[in-house]
Amino acid sequence: MQLDPYEFWVGVTLMIFLCLMAFYRMIRWHQHARTIENMPTAKIRSAAQGYVEVIGQTKLMDGPVITSPLTGKNCVWYRYKIEEKVRHYNARGKSHTHWQVVKKEISEELFLLEDDTGRCVVDPDGADVITTHKRSWYSRLDNPPKRYTEELILVNEPLYAIGLFKTVAEVEGHKIREHVSHLLREWKREPQQLLEQYDSNRDGQLDTDEWEKTRQSAEQQVKQEHGQREKLQQLHILKRSPHNDQAFTLSNISEKKLIQQYRVRALLALMGFFISGSFAIWAINIRLGI
Repeated sequence: MQLDPYEFWVGVTLMIFLCLMAFYRMIRWHQHARTIENMPTAKIRSAAQGYVEVIGQTKLMDGPVITSPLTGKNCVWYRYKIEEKVRHYNARGKSHTHWQVVKKEISEELFLLEDDTGRCVVDPDGADVITTHKRSWYSRLDNPPKRYTEELILVNEPLYAIGLFKTVAEVEGHKIREHVSHLLREWKREPQQLLEQYDSNRDGQLDTDEWEKTRQSAEQQVKQEHGQREKLQQLHILKRSPHNDQAFTLSNISEKKLIQQYRVRALLALMGFFISGSFAIWAINIRLGI
């Protein structure tokens, strides 16, 4: 009742926004829990193209070692933030303090996930990462005081992952097929030369077996021109799905505990929805004298 109209309605609008955001989060986290519960675990070698769940061990890729900027620990993924304590004064001269983020960073380096059948490259960009390796500490010697928070996924530890699974070799194979078709069209422009080389029974036309040999010859030529082996090594990638309803989650906790954590999140979001919504309705009723 003591707030001016502008302050009151800004506050109510913010509370309604928090209410709607809590409802959205509740729906999302509940869906994540249901998806993880119902999704069967796939093996990397035989995983279907698309949205899959895999479990394995983290490995570093060839190249520079990934280290956390705060503590220098070797890892495959890190997230950190640095906050400082700031003090503000309101119009009445009263002060209050809060932690303000001054720097934060999330690792986007690729790493490997390996099971007993193969390995895939994990692109963590946009992932919801849940890890047990999280710690915070304070530095009161700084002025103003600072708080540091670090989260890690370490090397050679179990990792649960659910996201979009893609095999790059299939994309390369598609490009090869396009080049093979183009080369065969060029050969057809010189039918006499094509018959002389591949018409083994000399009947003036290419039967099914002869045409298959022609196609294989064209494929070998394309692969040689591109410097590729006969059998391409498959490169699997796990990354964020373009569909918002498909969660991209990486976690070093078990699948069962992960489901429980998402359900707890959904329950807390539901509580936040009712509390913020009830407070907004109560404040409007008091203000309008209803």
